[in-house]
This record gives sequence, structure tokens and C-alpha cells, in this order.
Amino acid sequence: MTPDLFDALHAALARLPVLPGSFNPWLNANADDAADNGPARRRAHLRAHATRPGLRLVLIGEAAGYQGCRISGIPFTSEALLIDGSIPGIAATPRLSTRPRPWSEPSARVVWRTLYEQQLADCTFLWNAFPLHPHEPDRPHSNRTPSRTELAAGEPVLAALRTALPDALLAAVGNKSSEALTRLGYAHVALRHPAYGGVNEFVAGVGQLALRLRSERPGR
Repeated sequence: MTPDLFDALHAALARLPVLPGSFNPWLNANADDAADNGPARRRAHLRAHATRPGLRLVLIGEAAGYQGCRISGIPFTSEALLIDGSIPGIAATPRLSTRPRPWSEPSARVVWRTLYEQQLADCTFLWNAFPLHPHEPDRPHSNRTPSRTELAAGEPVLAALRTALPDALLAAVGNKSSEALTRLGYAHVALRHPAYGGVNEFVAGVGQLALRLRSERPGR
């Protein structure tokens, strides 16, 4: 029997070393968290995302971002998307931050819009090669590329995910995540990250994943 995905990730995250310049959304509080948001709420969001039945596809980004996972607890997922009720398994939420406007992440909207267009939203789990949010010193609202040390720290968490979902199709969103999966020896599809002009290639790549999953569906 494979371990429950949320429990496996939660246990692996608890074993992560303390890494300067990184923020753990499921353990730490943000200065701009709304009164009813915080690490416990973000853990609840992750649990809801991880315990949906029928997960067949895993998209793995590079690292958590300040406009998305840092505030929501789910990779490629912003406060604005949760308020809209756009995330499967999670009812529309109240505000998560005290910011005048809800946090919104362009890549998150592209990812979820594409998953819905390809009828993959209900069967896709989102994660990152480095699960925490790497930021510049004293700038929590910034993103930086995860270091080799940080990516290495995330590898046991990726291994826990793979053990929990051994038959899911893995797809890396971005070069760093593809490199991490390659180091672990995990077969995967490499997708262009939707940021920096990569939207069309990302959408086309997800379309190919949808065709592959439909062709592999039992009974076909």
C-alpha cells in the first residue's frame, strides 16, 4: 500500500533542514497573512489538493513563489484563484492576505487555465523541485532561482511524492525541475515554463500530455 500523499509530503517537509533565505509556507507565518490565514490554513489547502482521488499527472515547478504558494500553500496557485473558487477540491476562500488587492500570479493563471482547457484539472497535482520559497535577503516579496543546495534538500520530498504516486505521469515545468528529476532517475516530460514568453509552448506541451493520458486511460 502506498502512503497517503499528504502525510508523505508533510513528513518529508518536516525533515527539511533550516535553509537561510527560504520560507516554509506550511510552517511559517507571513507578515501580510489575513487573520484567518497562516501555516495551518496552508496545510489544509495542501491536504485538500493532495487527497483528491484519481491523480494521474504531476506538474513539478522549480520553487514556490511569493505571489503563489507562499500565501496559498499550493504551487502555481494564487490567492486570487482561491478566492475565485478555481481550485478543485477547495471551496472559494475569503481573503488570505491584508494586501489591498489579492496576490495574483501570472504563471498560476496560465497553468490552471490550461489544465481546465485540457480537462486535466481534476487529476493533476502540483509541486516544486524545491518546495520552499527562496527569496532575496530581507526581501520576502521577491523570487530567486533555488540553489544547488536547496534543490538537493528538496530531492527527498520529491522521492516521497514519487513513492506515494508511483504510477502518475511526471512533467517538469522549467529546467531546474527537469534537472532534479533527472538526478533522481525519474522518467518525465520536460515542459517549457509559461513565464518569459513560454506560454504557447507550455500550452502545447500540456496538450500532448492530455492526449497521452487519454490514450492510456483504462478501457481504451
